[in-house]
Amino acid sequence: MDKQVQRIIETVAAAFPVDGEIAVDGAWSGQVALCACVPACNEERLIGRSLQALNEALDEGDGVIVLANGCRDATARTALDVMQGWTRPWLLLQCEWHVGQGSAPRARRLAMDIATALSPDALLLSTDGDTLAANGLAGAYRAAFARGGDLVCGTIDFIAEEAALLPQADPAGEYLLREFRAVSREIAEMLCPDRDNSWPHHGNIGGANFAITGNAYRAVGGLPTPPSGEDRALRRMVLGLGLRVLYVDTARVATSPRLDGRARGGLADELQRNRTEADPIVDELLEAPETLLLRMCALRDFLAAPDVASRRSVLAGIDIQGKELDELAEKGERRAFHMAEDASPILARRVLRLSDLAHHLPDLLKIRDAIAGDRSETALRRGAQRVGAPVRTAR
Repeated sequence: MDKQVQRIIETVAAAFPVDGEIAVDGAWSGQVALCACVPACNEERLIGRSLQALNEALDEGDGVIVLANGCRDATARTALDVMQGWTRPWLLLQCEWHVGQGSAPRARRLAMDIATALSPDALLLSTDGDTLAANGLAGAYRAAFARGGDLVCGTIDFIAEEAALLPQADPAGEYLLREFRAVSREIAEMLCPDRDNSWPHHGNIGGANFAITGNAYRAVGGLPTPPSGEDRALRRMVLGLGLRVLYVDTARVATSPRLDGRARGGLADELQRNRTEADPIVDELLEAPETLLLRMCALRDFLAAPDVASRRSVLAGIDIQGKELDELAEKGERRAFHMAEDASPILARRVLRLSDLAHHLPDLLKIRDAIAGDRSETALRRGAQRVGAPVRTAR
């Protein structure tokens, strides 16, 4: 292994709660244009297929970094067997965490931090060790970045043969979830159109399939590491800086729909709840219609506000007060609105269950239909005022 590569890996890893040294195998030298980052914990069942599919989906010269972290199985050995025959740049890193310090977000962050340290100009592709990339994945991402994307989110399906073996979820509940999410996104789009994505679009980000430029990754300070949801947290930070997020259907992967996930709070937990609980907790981004309307009107009006006084009025409408009100009103970027969201007592996200969605869906549909029926600014102002949302200041 190149000594410079080894030093870079050790330097990056020193900032993480790694127990002992990272074991390094691979063939890496110079820079790559795209690097796939694959955190893997106890993935011996699928890591071989995953890496074979990834090798076929990438372009010549693209790199792959696999971080086998906290494994108690043959993940690393299986990965090594596959990658040893590759002609592309690749690294297999093995590490243990200090007790209680390891997590899926932290492993993803370590892999991505090492990738950008080795190749600062590389596109960073995030995927998982239980995920199968479709052919053409790298090309689809390159095409999206050529359109000016800073963060690009592909689509994630389930591995068909595994999905067929899942216990059946309640069809009515599944329909309710899909409908509530789709209508919520439609309302958000009508009130605050996404300049970078033609509607309809999938609107999702998942750790199994997104890519980001090195510049954008460093601009946000690297991948956030909450207990779960690091992908959504990253998207929020990218949007907060005014960077471009693109949703594409051409970059596709299929992931395992297993019910025994490695990350708490992740996809597996959601699938498990929806199949074992009568009234499961739903996606944290789903919210009551009046809160959604208030949030999107406030975001729209804040970004459109021509001056500090106008932004102050918007923030006061979501109950931001005192010194915080003055400080955030001075800023015009979306990041300031995100800070206000986090501080607003009336925009605080509340846990909803499936039964709550059933209760709220009729009102959500009424709001969607009212906005769609009359898109005039006067109508939108009336709709916003009915729930106390800020009014866009005339320019």
